[in-house]
Amino acid sequence: MFEIRVHGLGGQGAVTLCTWIAQAGYAVDSHVQAFPFFGAERRGAPVKAFVRVDEQPIDLRSQVYRPDLLVVMSPDLTGLALQEGITPEGRLLVNCGGELAARFAERFSRDIHYIDGTGIALELGLEFDGMPMVNLPLFGAVVAQADVATLEAVLEIVDEVAGRRGNREAYEKAVQAGWDGVEVARAPAEPSAKPAASETDYDLSRTGVTPIEP
Repeated sequence: MFEIRVHGLGGQGAVTLCTWIAQAGYAVDSHVQAFPFFGAERRGAPVKAFVRVDEQPIDLRSQVYRPDLLVVMSPDLTGLALQEGITPEGRLLVNCGGELAARFAERFSRDIHYIDGTGIALELGLEFDGMPMVNLPLFGAVVAQADVATLEAVLEIVDEVAGRRGNREAYEKAVQAGWDGVEVARAPAEPSAKPAASETDYDLSRTGVTPIEP
């Protein structure tokens, strides 16, 4: 079984992202599970959502506490997401740029897989109410990293969603960029000392908030 936990902010589309991932797995005949966990139900509040994918029927009904892939849609949630658990060999995927990923790799002493989903969405003009649709590039990135489905299956799902909005090409480009664009900031060979305040003061202006249903 492969387990995924997604941390985002209300309005970023974490629940929709997990639904898409499950649909992609189902499209290639896997057994899937996708469900959310809400705290305060308001825009901007922390949200968690979960996906399980397996070749066998899934009987487990708990939250995902130690995921194989931990996805962080808003980088200010990275520390909290790690504190909530991940498998020893688990992969951490963060929506951020290379500079911030390098600082996270040093701060948390672990490899950081990253994709600038916010930048991709803005470049393609994928915004809703002025906010970038980061869940589109993250959809491609997560499915590629988890290896739960094919790119063709992912694009079929996106085409169906985009068909209702008339911007299929931009949607497909966003997903393809996410699929191909994940990079890795490597952890330092020696664990670093506790970071100075300046090393944790990063810019959150590009975290992005996206609609649940783009």
